[in-house]
Amino acid sequence: MNELIRITEHDGKRAVSARELHTFLEAKKQFSDWIKHRIQKYGFIEGVDYVSFSLIGENGGRSIEYALSISCAKELSMVEGNAKGKQARGYFIEKEAQAGKAYLIASEYEKRIAELEGKMKLIEANTSIVADMFTIVGYARMCNFHLSPERSQQLGKAASNICRKRGITISTVPDARYGYVHTYPRDILKEVFNNCLI
Repeated sequence: MNELIRITEHDGKRAVSARELHTFLEAKKQFSDWIKHRIQKYGFIEGVDYVSFSLIGENGGRSIEYALSISCAKELSMVEGNAKGKQARGYFIEKEAQAGKAYLIASEYEKRIAELEGKMKLIEANTSIVADMFTIVGYARMCNFHLSPERSQQLGKAASNICRKRGITISTVPDARYGYVHTYPRDILKEVFNNCLI
């Protein structure tokens, strides 16, 4: 459905200009009389169903304007009792349905983003490497050493023994080939590589 009546944002809520609605409905009464009568007759509440505010026109004159909630605009359309009122009511119902769908889609995206952010934090927590902590292979590459898998395993056992004797915590990180591998402080690895590769 094409835009019959503009729906705007007013104070963070969707709103319709009462003056534009009055024009669309082709109401017979003058605008100020029409809106005041409708507010009184149907018990609309300021701050809930509508807000009123003053505007200064191009000629310097002031006018009182009303921003209506969608439900208030829908009710005003319905009670107008003409074809334009019925058309406007249908329009507002459709717009509310579209807004509801958009809200559900946005909520689903927000939920999915929150899940992904949680997974990313978990991955970061599990894969973050503490400063100056390295795997045997990582340290060997950094130092331009080429190690066989057997030699890497021997150096890992040596580094683990030293860490246990000195009460140093051995951390682990995920590895594509072995699942998880140990990481050791740089100074321990330097000592192990110097002792074992000499």
